[in-house]
Amino acid sequence: MSFSRSLKARASSVWEDGYNHPFVQQLGQGTLNPESFKFYLVQDYLYLLQYAKVFAAAVLKSDSEQLMAGFSRSQDYILNGEMELHRAYMRQFGISEEEAASAKASLYNRCYTANMLHYGLTGGLADVLAAVFPCAWTYADYGTRLKTDFAQHYENNPYKSWIDMYASEEFSQSFAWFYDALDGLVEHMSPTQCEKIAEIFVSSVEFEYLFWDMAYKRQMSY
Repeated sequence: MSFSRSLKARASSVWEDGYNHPFVQQLGQGTLNPESFKFYLVQDYLYLLQYAKVFAAAVLKSDSEQLMAGFSRSQDYILNGEMELHRAYMRQFGISEEEAASAKASLYNRCYTANMLHYGLTGGLADVLAAVFPCAWTYADYGTRLKTDFAQHYENNPYKSWIDMYASEEFSQSFAWFYDALDGLVEHMSPTQCEKIAEIFVSSVEFEYLFWDMAYKRQMSY
């Protein structure tokens, strides 16, 4: 197994805790409190704006056309793919873009995005990929599993389009290039350097768990 593909196992405990979190499970069941989902929508809207900036920083660090193109495509998908789903849901829940844009990011949201932006501004490209990878990978995994595990609730699920997006082949393909890119970047690194990259990855999976928990509790701070 390649380095990049082994990272999921490194984070397996918190990865599974994230999938089994009530927020995610209730998304699959279609029973999630709409107020928790509205809180999540606004916070994730603010998160994605910062997430997209990390990819912009990575473009500046890239010294190959292939990496520049990859980071640019990913940023475009975030701003014009994922964000479109959020805008549609926000309209459905009566949240205007102006209201979302003027909202305050929670403490958990700020900590997560500050961590990624730190690597975007000061780290190497392997650091950046390790920091952003869990967001895409966990969502693809959770969306796919929810669609299967809660098939009996699927057609009448009010969160069906959310599950559809993250379970889609299009979404998986949007970050498929991460695997080989990260493997190439760590190819000549020492075991100590690779361990640092793995730790960055695991930390971002932990932040993903905290984001679900924050949204479920509608918690702005501790």
